Amino acid sequence: FQPQVASADLGLAGFEALIRWDHAFRGAVPPADFIPLAEETGLIRPLGDWVLGDACTAAARWPDAIQVAVNLSPIQFKDRSLVATVRRALEESGLRPGRLELEITEAVLLQRDDVTIAMLHELRALGVRIAMDDFGVGYSSLSY
Repeated sequence: FQPQVASADLGLAGFEALIRWDHAFRGAVPPADFIPLAEETGLIRPLGDWVLGDACTAAARWPDAIQVAVNLSPIQFKDRSLVATVRRALEESGLRPGRLELEITEAVLLQRDDVTIAMLHELRALGVRIAMDDFGVGYSSLSY
């Protein structure tokens, strides 16, 4: 977990769940090496489900003022069961929805299809917060 600091008072606001892979022979494998492969093979869905559930379970043991942020892949938004997966992670962990922030990339918003927009609205209706991750890296970057 990577700490998130509030800019107003520099106090601890929460943590972002980051996945890391410590391979037995290769050592530390950077996410940039294995996440694209997980997306390509479809393993991002079970991997993402595991990260979400584990992060919610851990955060439920933290003080109530501390939130947890979890990154979602654009591939996960193609799975219509995403909202049910988030709901289940919250229910099984006992984490209050307002303490969960789902980080999405610009690619999710650029899909602009009815299913994606509906899922975003359903997630917000659960009480989950949505944040844009890596803003300015993709289509909104100055170089683009």
